[in-house]
Amino acid sequence: MALTRRAFGCFLKVVSLLLSLAGITGLSGSFLLHKYRVYGLFFSNFYVILPALLAVVGGAILLISGSIGCLMSNKKPSCLHGLFVYFLIMVFCVVATTAALAYSHKRKLDVDLAPLKDVFQNYSGNSQDPDTKQVNALQNELQCCGVNNYTDWLETPWFNHSSKTEVPLSCCNKTFHYCNGTLDFPLLINNEGCQVKLQGTLLLVVDIITITSLVVISLLVISWITVAQLMRHQPPQEYRILDKE
Repeated sequence: MALTRRAFGCFLKVVSLLLSLAGITGLSGSFLLHKYRVYGLFFSNFYVILPALLAVVGGAILLISGSIGCLMSNKKPSCLHGLFVYFLIMVFCVVATTAALAYSHKRKLDVDLAPLKDVFQNYSGNSQDPDTKQVNALQNELQCCGVNNYTDWLETPWFNHSSKTEVPLSCCNKTFHYCNGTLDFPLLINNEGCQVKLQGTLLLVVDIITITSLVVISLLVISWITVAQLMRHQPPQEYRILDKE
């Protein structure tokens, strides 16, 4: 029985380390939170980042749970085991909700990014304008131009009212340092639109959150079974006859 209990204890330690690792991966939701803070004007509402917010919360709880699991893996049943199970229940609720929300938002990213086109239409060229700053930052970071491609700039008020013959410098391909945004040399301009690239980045983060959530749920089930076995294989109680005195 002692050997069986030791084996379950070692197994629980391995599972706890995996939970801690999953907690670190779950903190990847902070990437989406950062993107919302930087590109908040492109999103239709705050709810799009709820999966990321819950992923960060779940990741923090997982780190705590994994630490507790490692501490009490080889110890006799105590209040730590109950605390460990309590944290696992909390994580399960958070992770299950995260997976459901991530799957839901994955199917409606087009709606969540609906304001993207309006922000591009409001581009003024003024470096102090919030819309202009976010458009330039987005095009620089993702190496894209326009909503669908660089020709979208031909239909913007900024392009038509100023009688320009070039797109913003943020559309230039960084490979060509002599690019000035002129439409005479479209090969020097990024051809891919920003909506596709931004959606691709968000889909990657959402997929990571979803897969991590499913892996964590599997680890939680294994952890519950292991803790139950540890509680079942308790060491025998030692009894002795007390003196009458």
